[in-house]
Amino acid sequence: MEAAVVTRPGFVLKVDERTPPLLTLAGSNVSLQRFPTGTGVVYPPQPVPSSDPVALVEGALANPVNSTPLVGLLRPGMKLTVVVGNVDPVQPGMRFDIRRSIVERVLEHAAKARVDDVAIVVAGGLGPRWGGQDIVEALGDRVATSFLPEGRITSHDVTSEDLVTVATLSGEPVRVDARIAESDLVVLVDVCHGPGERMLLATGATDVATINRIGGFGGSKSARRQVTAAIHRAIPVFSITAVLGQPYLGRHLSFLNHCEWEWRFPEQVAYATARQFTALLPRQGTQKLYAAPRADYELCDVIGGDPAQVATRAGEVWRAANTVATPRTRILMTPVWGGSFDPGDPVGSPVNASHQALRNAGTDAGRSLLRDGGILIAFHPLSRVFPSRTLAPAADFFTKVLPATREPAEIHERFERRALADDWYLKLYRDHNAWHPLAVFHTWYEIRRATARLADVIWVGGDRETVRVLGQRAATTLDDALELARQITGDRGEATYLHGPGRIFGESR
Repeated sequence: MEAAVVTRPGFVLKVDERTPPLLTLAGSNVSLQRFPTGTGVVYPPQPVPSSDPVALVEGALANPVNSTPLVGLLRPGMKLTVVVGNVDPVQPGMRFDIRRSIVERVLEHAAKARVDDVAIVVAGGLGPRWGGQDIVEALGDRVATSFLPEGRITSHDVTSEDLVTVATLSGEPVRVDARIAESDLVVLVDVCHGPGERMLLATGATDVATINRIGGFGGSKSARRQVTAAIHRAIPVFSITAVLGQPYLGRHLSFLNHCEWEWRFPEQVAYATARQFTALLPRQGTQKLYAAPRADYELCDVIGGDPAQVATRAGEVWRAANTVATPRTRILMTPVWGGSFDPGDPVGSPVNASHQALRNAGTDAGRSLLRDGGILIAFHPLSRVFPSRTLAPAADFFTKVLPATREPAEIHERFERRALADDWYLKLYRDHNAWHPLAVFHTWYEIRRATARLADVIWVGGDRETVRVLGQRAATTLDDALELARQITGDRGEATYLHGPGRIFGESR
């Protein structure tokens, strides 16, 4: 099946005297900013609306990679479990969730094969467990109506007492969701929207101890691969992954879909309206526009088959569609938009904002656009606000743990066990759509691993007390930030700006 084609690839613009002010995103704030002459501005590939996914889905099921087609794996009387991945939620959210189409096609094939024992498990790891409304929004009324009343859709609980040991590695058990462990066939349904490796069962459907060993303090990619391989040896798995392009925002945010010099009257009006709306009604306006934006995503490809090869192929397709050749730099600037990382929060928490800034720079892919000893400049207010109970553990981490120490080893020894034993945190996770208390610890460890290679991180417009708690720096304006960065690095060369809101894979040239 031929994959969709991106209309225009990403590119790098060199700022000169003719370049107009460029869009910056900072939490819920959008504005136009002039950048110094010579700045390299990296634009992601042009976003385009999504297309009909059915043909690509059917092609992936019928022509899988290193696997028998799905219909050849189905048989009457078997126990089939569809695992829907949500370890790394797509933000902005998908206007039409491609996982719905995939799940519906899998269920249709199962029905034709007279497979009656079918269940769906949402694998979200340490993320919020789905409630009924989440299931309806992602999988649609048809699936929800058929499976929810009978209790055949569950959201994996990493703390459950009913998890089943499927392997032992270095003397430690690997425990997974009981329904998954007892299945004759597991179909993994996931989306690839970034360069990171997809290891859904290891990170999304195991016990909290296993997740902590592979993703917490001292965790590693090799450990995740070992756990993943052990699970796949124990359980028959067919994987199907949709590869997404860039987010195409709706009409109220249509200006985000175009380069600034391409703005026509509708984009100019949308930008002006957004600015006025949020100025007149700061709370209501930002909530409406930026708290939970929805976007169409071009469907680059859908790949089915052997889970390891699907993960590899999906990553290759995503990188091919979203790579922009750009030089590594000593000074890198990035927007941090609330609508791109914290669902329901138009600004985003300061810890997650810091994590998102580093992801934008490519640190999660091991291909950072920053040279060692470089400076990351990020646009975000870093408000000390955690507005939802879903982030209660993160709020306490920020106010109680970070003021005591920022060092991962000390945090691991002094504070992790206490958070894991907190009944209130665990109740919020199990029953109230909150993050597991361990999630913020893992986020912080990733932040510290990434920043260890940098000279500093500077926040333009960031709350100074918040920045102090994070152990980073604040600047009032971009000019101030650039001057500070050049004092630190001693580099008077040109800087690079990553234009939002999409993500790119920076390929050094």
